[in-house]
Amino acid sequence: MNWIILTVLAIVSRATYSLGTRLLSRNVTVSPITLSFLLTFTTGLLVLLFNPLVGGLDFSGVKSNLFTLLLIVITSVVGNIVYFAGQKKLDAGVTQIIFSSILIWGGILSVLFLESTFSIQQVVGMIILLTAIIMIQYKKGKISLNKSAAYIVLSAMLFAFFQVGSAQVSSMISAAAYLLITSFGTAFAILIIYFNTIKKDYAPLRTHLKSTVHNLFFASGTSSLYMVFSFLAYKDAPDRGVVVVLLTSQVILSVLFGIVFLKERKNITMKVIAGVLALVAGILIKT
Repeated sequence: MNWIILTVLAIVSRATYSLGTRLLSRNVTVSPITLSFLLTFTTGLLVLLFNPLVGGLDFSGVKSNLFTLLLIVITSVVGNIVYFAGQKKLDAGVTQIIFSSILIWGGILSVLFLESTFSIQQVVGMIILLTAIIMIQYKKGKISLNKSAAYIVLSAMLFAFFQVGSAQVSSMISAAAYLLITSFGTAFAILIIYFNTIKKDYAPLRTHLKSTVHNLFFASGTSSLYMVFSFLAYKDAPDRGVVVVLLTSQVILSVLFGIVFLKERKNITMKVIAGVLALVAGILIKT
């Protein structure tokens, strides 16, 4: 499948995932640590189902890339926890707008570690996309960041490292190995480090088991699709750094999904204008 199509599918999956995580944090009242564990563990289970689609289990190349994979897991552990901590008091649209600061981190890291080179046209596209993001955040004459927003900014930085690390190993290990390591690796690391916290949250989970399972599988299902499509896009793209930057455009689609499905209808005009700018930016970056 063409890398551009794979990237588009990854963007749609990631935007849908933003709805899933918002519903999860809103409907499942446990700590961000437990939410992160549940999400990544369930994602790992679903990833097992995708193995035949991505070539089956093959762990060749894992040993020689252990350090990078370890960094990927560490950034995933901390990134997931601080993401849920921030999202607790933010709606899906605002969360994704702030999370779009990953654009800056992703662009810088792609140049530093992936040896990507961006044309003037692509740089202009990045500036336009960043402008669209700032437009949505600008309210009452200023841009303000509270504690929850700061958590999301930190999460964005960590996941930028996650994306670049994933791009680096994409040509060296199989998709199945990558998906299992990033999902189960993150889940078991959280379980080992925060076992007592997860154990404490077990009782409230039992009282809302059905709702928890439904929310978990929706969020983890879209997360799994995003991981599969983005990893395959990294493998096929002529410049993996461009994929890293394009994936950040999911923020605008997330805002639109929030308007339609979560009734987040404040400042709609500005959001639509920003969406058009983001589309133009995506075309410039892609070409």
